Amino acid sequence: MPTKLRRWQSDAVTKALCWFSALTGTRQRFLINAAPGAGKTICSIALAQEMIERGWIDRVIVVAPLKQVVSQWGADFKSQTGRHMGKVEASATFLSSLGFDLCMTWNSIQGLEPELQAICSNHKVLVICDEHHHAAVDAVWGSAAGSAFSNAIFRLLLTGTP
Repeated sequence: MPTKLRRWQSDAVTKALCWFSALTGTRQRFLINAAPGAGKTICSIALAQEMIERGWIDRVIVVAPLKQVVSQWGADFKSQTGRHMGKVEASATFLSSLGFDLCMTWNSIQGLEPELQAICSNHKVLVICDEHHHAAVDAVWGSAAGSAFSNAIFRLLLTGTP
């Protein structure tokens, strides 16, 4: 069951929808910067749900820093949207055949570039980058993340790190 959003979350969803709708047809990014524990996950899920209902997207991919965070995303996504979010390891090579939303660590992207590129090319995808600074170019998975999601229509970047 969806949670009632706090004012800042509701405002962020509204601003993101306005931003995304104003730039239709281009690859789009939106950043949410809020303190740790402020509710970025629930805000992001509410935004994704609204985008699904509007027909803007049909898939959601979440990239998070830790396996525990990935598990939490999957549980929160299911409880808020009713949609299954599969947790993916770097060894999975069948992603494009799966018909559900996905969640993985930043480190997992490295071996999945072709599969993730295929999903982003064949579907209307929102990629949610939780703690986006983990995709630093110097990191082992930095270039893989840029390449894997280059064809995603929408990217939502989250950070609580100043």
